[in-house]
Amino acid sequence: MAYTIHFAENSWKGAALGAVLAMLFFLIVIGTYVKTGISPFVDLLLIILLIGIIIGVTGYLTKRFFPIIQKLNPLFVAAFISSFVVAGLLPGSFFSKPFILFEMICGAMVGYAIARGVKKIGSLILISLVLIGNIFVFYFLSSEGFHHPVTNDTEFTNPSLSVLTVDDPSRNGAFQVNELFYGSGDDKNRPEFGTEVDIVTNTVDATPFFDQTSGFYNHLRKIFWGFDSKNYPINGRVWYPTGEGPFPLVLIVHGNHNMDDYSDPGYKYLGELLASRGYILASVDENFLNGNWMSDYSEKEAFTRAWLLLKHLENWREWEVTEENLFYDKVDMDNIALIGHSRGGAAVATAAAMNKLNKYHLDANQDFDFQFSIKGIVQIAPNDSYTPQNEVPIELDNVNYMLLHGGYDQDVYWAIGNRVYNRAVFTDENYHFKTSLYIYRANHGQFNTEWGRKDRTIPFSWLLNTKPIMSGEDQRQIAKLYISAFLESTLKKSNEYIPLLKDFRQAGHLLPEDYYINQFEDSNVTFIADFQEDFDVNTATAHGCTIEGVNLKTWSENALPFRNNWGSSQQSCGVYLGWEKEDSVQCGVARYTIHIGDSTQLNDSFNNLVFAVCNNTNDIDSVDFTIELSTPDASVKIALSDFRTLPPPLKTKLTKSGFLLKLGQGKPVERVLQYIEIPLYELEKENVGFVISDINAISFIFDKTSEGEVFIDKIGLN
Repeated sequence: MAYTIHFAENSWKGAALGAVLAMLFFLIVIGTYVKTGISPFVDLLLIILLIGIIIGVTGYLTKRFFPIIQKLNPLFVAAFISSFVVAGLLPGSFFSKPFILFEMICGAMVGYAIARGVKKIGSLILISLVLIGNIFVFYFLSSEGFHHPVTNDTEFTNPSLSVLTVDDPSRNGAFQVNELFYGSGDDKNRPEFGTEVDIVTNTVDATPFFDQTSGFYNHLRKIFWGFDSKNYPINGRVWYPTGEGPFPLVLIVHGNHNMDDYSDPGYKYLGELLASRGYILASVDENFLNGNWMSDYSEKEAFTRAWLLLKHLENWREWEVTEENLFYDKVDMDNIALIGHSRGGAAVATAAAMNKLNKYHLDANQDFDFQFSIKGIVQIAPNDSYTPQNEVPIELDNVNYMLLHGGYDQDVYWAIGNRVYNRAVFTDENYHFKTSLYIYRANHGQFNTEWGRKDRTIPFSWLLNTKPIMSGEDQRQIAKLYISAFLESTLKKSNEYIPLLKDFRQAGHLLPEDYYINQFEDSNVTFIADFQEDFDVNTATAHGCTIEGVNLKTWSENALPFRNNWGSSQQSCGVYLGWEKEDSVQCGVARYTIHIGDSTQLNDSFNNLVFAVCNNTNDIDSVDFTIELSTPDASVKIALSDFRTLPPPLKTKLTKSGFLLKLGQGKPVERVLQYIEIPLYELEKENVGFVISDINAISFIFDKTSEGEVFIDKIGLN
C-alpha cells in the first residue's frame, strides 16, 4: 500500500511540476510583451508577483477549505487551479490550456517513472516518450510550417509580357532625399518626437470623438505615453526631396500592432523611394491608438485614426504658406494622396469621406474645415469593419483607388478591401480609375519592415504556416512598383503607367516570381451588364438589353463571397455560369448571351470589350471558353486563353493545424476577379463586316473544357 502511495505521490508531484513549468514558460514568453511604461524592473516584478500571488492564494485556499481535494495532493491541486486561472486570464487560452495539460501529463509520467526507478525499462520508455513528445511539440511550434503546392503555370509565376517602355517606377529618382521629424516636442518615449524634434506641433483634443480619459486601462496607457485623448500628439517622420518644388504630398499610416513596437519607421523604403522621385512622404505616428499586452480598442478608435490624418494635413496646409517654415512654397496641396496599411487602410478611406464634411455626423456641434484636394487612396491589406452609421459603409467617390492584398495574409485573411474597391464610384467629368493587385504569397506584415513574417502575436504566431510566404524584400518590391506607378498616374498624370495597373504582365521581370490577379476599372467604361440593377437573370444593366442562357448546368446571379467563415460577401453581384458536357440534361454546348437592343447606343469610340472573371472551382486547374461578338452582318469568335489564362485555384494553408487555429480552413480559395480587356479595334481591322457600333450580341460559349464554373461581372465597353 505504501508502495502504491509512493507512486501516486510522485505522479501528483510530477504533474504539479509539469503544470507549473508550463505556466512559467507561458508567463515568461507573454511577459516579454508586458510593458507598464514605468521600468523593465517593474514589468518583471509584476510577472513574478502575479505568479506568486496566484499559486500562494490557490494553495492556501485548497489546504484550508477543501480537505477532500487535499487528499488528492494539495500541491497538485494548487498548481492545476492556478495554472488554469493564469491561462484563462492571459491571451491565447486556446493554446495555453492544452499545453499546460500536456505538460501536466508529462510531469506525471516522469514522476511515476522516478518512483519506479529510472533504470527500469518501463521507466526509460516513459521518460523517452515524454522527451520525444516535448521535442515534437517544440519543433512544431518553432518551425515555419510547410509549402502548399499549386499547379505551376509559367504565365503567372514568370510573367512574360515585359513591355513596360517607361521608366521603372520602383527605381530611385534624381532627387536627393532628406529626413526630418515633426511632433509635440515632449514625447517621453521617443526622442525623435521629443527633444530631437525638428518642427513642433500642437496636440489635439480627440475626446469629442473618442474619450479615453477615464478607466483603469486608459490610466495605464497614460502612464506609458504621458498623454491621453485630451492631448493626442501630431507626430510624423518625413522624407522629402531637395529642390524648388512644389512637390505632391503623400501621407502613409500604419495599422494596429503592439503599441510599444513602433510602426511608423516601417515605411522608410517607400519614403526614400518616393522622395527621390519628387514626392513628400510623411509616415504618421498613431502608435498610441494601437493595442498592448492588455487589450486594444477593438476598432472603436477607427474614426479617430482618420480624423488625426486630416489634422496632420491641417499642419501641412499651414506650413506651406508660412514663410519661416522649411516647407514654405514646397508642398503641392492640390495633389494629395493617402496610403493606409491594415486599420490604417480603413482610416484613409474614412478620411477621404470625412474630408468633404463640414460637421461631425454624430454631433453636428463639432465643425470641420478640411476640404483637402485628396486625389488618391491606397489601401494595403485593409480591414473594412468601420461604418460611420449603423451598417452603412463608406463609399469612395471621384478619387483614384488602389488595393494591395496578399493571399497569405494571416491577420486580415480575406481580401476585404475588394468591398471598398466595388463601392468606389466615379460621377464627375474627370478621368478616374481604380485598380487592385492580389499577391498570392504575400502576407500582412511584410509591407512594413517593423512587422515581419508573423502576422499574429504569441501564441497564435506559433501556429502560423509561414513557409510559403515570399521574402520581405520581394513583397516590398511589389509595393514600391505599384504604389509608385499609382502615384505617378494619380498625382503627376503620367498615364503611361495605366497599362501596368491594368495588367501585371506589363511589369515582366520587375515582379518577383508568384501568382498575381489584378482588377481594373476606369470612368470611361460603359457597362452592358454589371448585375447591380435587379435580381432578374434575364435583364442587363444597359437599357434594352436582355440575357439568354442555354444548356448551362449553373446559371445564377448573386454576390461573390469571401473565404472567411462569416458568410460575408464582396458587395458586388455577378453571374455564376457552370457547364458539364457529360451532364445528362445537356443537349448542346452551353452558352450565355447578352442581346443588345436597338435602344442601346454604341459608337465607334469604344476600343475594348472588358469584363472581370474568376474560376469558381476548387479542383479544376484550368478553365477556358469562347467569346463571340455578333453584328447583323458578321460575328467574331475568340478564346479567352488568347488574351489571359485564369490562374488555378490558389489554395492556402494559413496555419499548421486547423484543429488548434482556424483561419479560412473551410474555404481555402479566395475568389478574386481577373480583369480582361479585349481590343475590339484589332478585331474590326481583321474581320470584314464586323463594325463595333453594330454589335448586337455578346456571347460566352463554354466549348473549350469539358466542365467548369466561372463567375463573371462588370461586362462593358470602353
